Amino acid sequence: MLDSNKTYSAEEVYKSILRRIIKLELEPGQLISENQMSIDYGVSRSVIRNAFAKLAQLKFIEVRPQRGTYVTQMDLNYISDLLMLRTAVEKEVIYEMFTKLDDSARVELVKKLDKNIKEEEKYINEKNYSHNFAILDSEFHKTMIDSVNRYALVVILGDIMLHISRWRNFDVEFADRVHELIEEHKNIADGIRNNDLLRTQECMAIHLETITDIYESAIKQYPKYFKK
Repeated sequence: MLDSNKTYSAEEVYKSILRRIIKLELEPGQLISENQMSIDYGVSRSVIRNAFAKLAQLKFIEVRPQRGTYVTQMDLNYISDLLMLRTAVEKEVIYEMFTKLDDSARVELVKKLDKNIKEEEKYINEKNYSHNFAILDSEFHKTMIDSVNRYALVVILGDIMLHISRWRNFDVEFADRVHELIEEHKNIADGIRNNDLLRTQECMAIHLETITDIYESAIKQYPKYFKK
């Protein structure tokens, strides 16, 4: 919700609109206008125009000639490709964890992951990807990636991975998946605990591949959300 008493900078406007798109507050396929956004944020149309230009570069909005500016629909083929890329990165991280970290380092890593999971369980009954759980989910993956000093890879992929973030917000609420995510995290941690490289990689692949099971039902219930 916007604060009518706040004075927004150009950067804050851009980040706020981006956040609203990723959180699905501005829905895929929704018509948006410079005029209305200018009123909502209390800024000039040029500020909104610049924000829209950045969002268009990230493929979160598109201008349709003679029709207006729309939030882009989710392209499940594109998201599937991004998930495959993210999976490849995290499976390589897991490989390095098993080949470059000694046993004591992996024991300490598992302790950190177990602590994270205990915090996640406080939100097991959440119906959506709440702020606190989303942070913990991100921290779970960051803990593993940081253990082999590879977080720069995630930073490099940062902008395009925002599309995965939007999909995740939809996926978790649509399929009521918070409890599943926690179980999947437990399986990954157990794979590391049991010194089982292939099992850990398999669990990570299962955790990140989130489209197949809900593809048809998601498109049927929310046809306007997805690119045909």
